[in-house]
Amino acid sequence: MANIKYADPSYTDTNATDDDRVMLRTGAGGDARAPLVQPKGYIDGLKLVYVSATQIQVTNGAAYVPGPKRIAELAAAVTLTPSLAASTWYHLYLTVTGATVGVESVTTAPAAPYTGTARAKTGDTSRRYIGSFRTNASAQIIQFLHQGDHIDYLRISGVTELRVLANGQSVSDAPVNCANVVPVTSRLALLRFVNTDTTLDCLTGLSDIGTGGIHYQLRMSSAVYAIHPLNSSQVMTYFWSVSAPTGGLFIDVAGYYYDR
Repeated sequence: MANIKYADPSYTDTNATDDDRVMLRTGAGGDARAPLVQPKGYIDGLKLVYVSATQIQVTNGAAYVPGPKRIAELAAAVTLTPSLAASTWYHLYLTVTGATVGVESVTTAPAAPYTGTARAKTGDTSRRYIGSFRTNASAQIIQFLHQGDHIDYLRISGVTELRVLANGQSVSDAPVNCANVVPVTSRLALLRFVNTDTTLDCLTGLSDIGTGGIHYQLRMSSAVYAIHPLNSSQVMTYFWSVSAPTGGLFIDVAGYYYDR
C-alpha cells in the first residue's frame, strides 16, 4: 500500500497543470510518482451575490478551467461594476490570464458543456462559466439570491420582466417564452401560476412531450408556485382544453435552477 508524502521539501514545487504528479512511497519502500487527477467539472464557492442595481459580486472559491487545464482559485471575493445595457443577459466567468485569476462579466454566452455540466465561455476556454444575471428595461440588475444551483428572484410583484404570460386564453398549445429571465444554462423554472377562471382548469406542458402533452394541471380559481420544465430554448406551453375561458392564465418567473 502506498503512502503519500505531503509537503516534502526535497521535491521541487510546480505550477498546477493536469500533467502534475504526486510523489508517494511504495509498499516496498521506494519513491514513485502518480498522476494528480483534477476533476474537469470541479467548482466550489464562487457564489453570485447581488450587491446593488449596478454591482455584482462573486465570492471566493475555485474551479477547474479547461484552457490552462488546472484548478484556479479566486482567493477573495470580487465586486464588479460593469457597464450595463437594458434588458440584457450578462454571464460571469472565472478567468485565468497567466498566473492571474479574476472574474469578468460579459454578454458572450457560455459554450456547450465541455464535460458534464461544466461550461467555458464561447470561443475562450480560459474562462470558466460561473453564472448569469439579467438587467431590466432601466439597465438595472434584477435582484436575486443565489443558493447552490438555484437563483431566486426576490421581488416578483412590480417587476415587469418576470411576467411571461398575462391573461392567456389560448385553446390550443401556445408557447410561453421564459428566455428573457431564465438563462441558456437552465431548463427548470420556478413559476407562479394564477388561474383567474372560475370554472375551467388550465393545462401546461412543453414541446419535448408533444403537442397537447400535459405536464401540469392548474385548478380553477387558484394560485400556486411550481417547478416547471422548459425546452432547450427556455419555452413552455399552455392551453385551455374544454372551451375558451372567461378568465385567463398569468405566469411569473420566480426563479430557476441552472447547471454550471
